[in-house]
Amino acid sequence: MRSYIATLTIILGLTQYGKARTADTIKLYFNIGIAELKPADKSKIDSFIYLDKLPPGKKLGIIGYADYLGDENANIGLSEKRANNVKTYLESMGIRAEDIQLVVGKGEISRNMEGKEGYAEDRRVDIIPGGFKDLPKPKPVPTPPPPPAKKIDITTVEANQTIRLNKIFFYPGSHKVREESYPELKLLYHTLKEHPTLKIQIEGHICCLTKDTYDGYDYDSQDFRLSENRAKEIYDFLVQRKIDPSRLSYKGFGKSRPLVANEKTPEDENMNRRVEIRILSK
Repeated sequence: MRSYIATLTIILGLTQYGKARTADTIKLYFNIGIAELKPADKSKIDSFIYLDKLPPGKKLGIIGYADYLGDENANIGLSEKRANNVKTYLESMGIRAEDIQLVVGKGEISRNMEGKEGYAEDRRVDIIPGGFKDLPKPKPVPTPPPPPAKKIDITTVEANQTIRLNKIFFYPGSHKVREESYPELKLLYHTLKEHPTLKIQIEGHICCLTKDTYDGYDYDSQDFRLSENRAKEIYDFLVQRKIDPSRLSYKGFGKSRPLVANEKTPEDENMNRRVEIRILSK
């Protein structure tokens, strides 16, 4: 079975990860399809640690392999499990994680041979005392460009026509904009940035007044200019973001221009409680 890697070159002291610092590679062998360390392998690691062949504070690398039995994807996963099981055992024996320079599963090693028994020499994990020189730096992951800002389509709107902003919400009796309104306000801002000659009038409307009352009471400013104050709040939002004030004006209409004459439901009230943008010129 073909593999995605070339024949093992660690014996020559080289891998694709850089030069090995030592030829004293420690090899641990596994049974077919098994990723767990045998007791004998654990004892072998213990001996190397005791004899200072794996001294604390020194770098080491771990590379897992599989033989040609099984499919390639399964062999990659198996070799990774073998490498990580060795890493876990080394850490349990006092080897610091920061000293383990590399843990990788290389999958199967190509062999021009067949047989149900596989090739025992390739079912292994190599521990490389000293680690590697000149490990390649990981390739930087490019940052994807930000999505283009959404805009309000003004191409079909003529001068003196209005566009309703459907997602502008205010606190009751207040001209303060709710947090959930800011995405819609940003759409308006980006539209004005995209069309530098566009001039607009911001128009505020309210609902739920008696017939003898023109505008609502604004508890923030303590006056009866609630619709105008709400329009000005949006005007201020845009001016603070460097939109030229000469392109903007604002006006409050109270309840003088309802979309629903007799409000009977909350939906009717929301239709009248609105902010509109009038296109003055493009």
